Amino acid sequence: MAIFMLSVSNRSNPMITITRPTLLLNEKQCKINIQRMVDKAKRLNVQLVPHFKTHQSSEIGEWFKAHGIESITVSSVKMAEFFARSGWANITIAFPFNMLEIPAINRMLEEKINLTLFVVNTEVVHRLNEELVAPVNLFIEMDAGYGRSGVSTEDTAKVKELVALIEVGSMTNLYGLYCHPGNTYHTNSVEEIKRIWAEVIQKMTAVKAVLAATGESLRIRVGDTPGCALVEEMEGVDEIGPGNFVFYDLVMNYLDVCAESDIAVAMACPVVAKNESRNEIIIHGGAVHFSKDHLFDANEEKFFGEVVVLEEEGWSPIVEGIKLVSLSQEHGVLRASTEVFEAIEIGDVLGVLPIHSCLTANLMKSYITLNGQEIKHLENF
Repeated sequence: MAIFMLSVSNRSNPMITITRPTLLLNEKQCKINIQRMVDKAKRLNVQLVPHFKTHQSSEIGEWFKAHGIESITVSSVKMAEFFARSGWANITIAFPFNMLEIPAINRMLEEKINLTLFVVNTEVVHRLNEELVAPVNLFIEMDAGYGRSGVSTEDTAKVKELVALIEVGSMTNLYGLYCHPGNTYHTNSVEEIKRIWAEVIQKMTAVKAVLAATGESLRIRVGDTPGCALVEEMEGVDEIGPGNFVFYDLVMNYLDVCAESDIAVAMACPVVAKNESRNEIIIHGGAVHFSKDHLFDANEEKFFGEVVVLEEEGWSPIVEGIKLVSLSQEHGVLRASTEVFEAIEIGDVLGVLPIHSCLTANLMKSYITLNGQEIKHLENF
């Protein structure tokens, strides 16, 4: 097994050596992931409104534009402001709207940005109609069993109350019903993911039917990568809004949503120390780089990442006999078999596939492609 310091070429700097935690991006695989989701949306006759919370990059956003994508989803007003500056004019903010941010919304409306917001209560609808300078579209966020936020699909009285209030408002246009079935991330089988989606579609279409004439024009959007990647029966759904699929990660791989080879990002982490008495290897790569999201192995032991060998055109399959088992702020601890432990030297740079690529990308705030190009994150602009 060859473990080595990865060097990649760059137009302005002929050789970049990785010396600190660096998030590597396999641009080719990322573009393949985008292409697959675009093709699936076309095949199933649903509109893809991708969630940009995962990559948060204007440059990666351009890769979507190349496929004719014109409308996007983000998770915060700050992110909407960034992508508005990057040339996106149709933006959904997929988070129960925080009415304290109405001034920021008004600034974007004055720039002619078409905004769609989430509402779950009447107080926000009232404030929007009182304080907005131009109309916005509204999704009523629905909870079909995940239990995070949204109006329960069983509470049709609350939905009707919101619909009536939105429709009489001069600054609010009722656009549709949205659901994020995040419980798909906690399943044990592909069949269970498909079952959850079938139930979500049934519940959402039932709410739409209860709204009678008003409901006929409403759009139903569902957004989660497991379902959007696996489900083939989407009758009743008009739009999908997945985000994680652009990179994928170990959670998606462990759920059988993607192949290991579909994962498009890996953390490059220098080896700084070895502990022979425990067969442990210390890397520079901790919670401030990965987050503390974790999975459990076959022995129900917690781990925070899988190790790969970095190569000039990507990385190897997952290396057996070694896992990232502990994180503190800057430290990462790898526990290895004797064979793997002996093969790794202080000064090597190891690749680690992240558990949750969205959080890892958010923490790292930039990417280096395999040909040495830096791709910036919104926090670096």
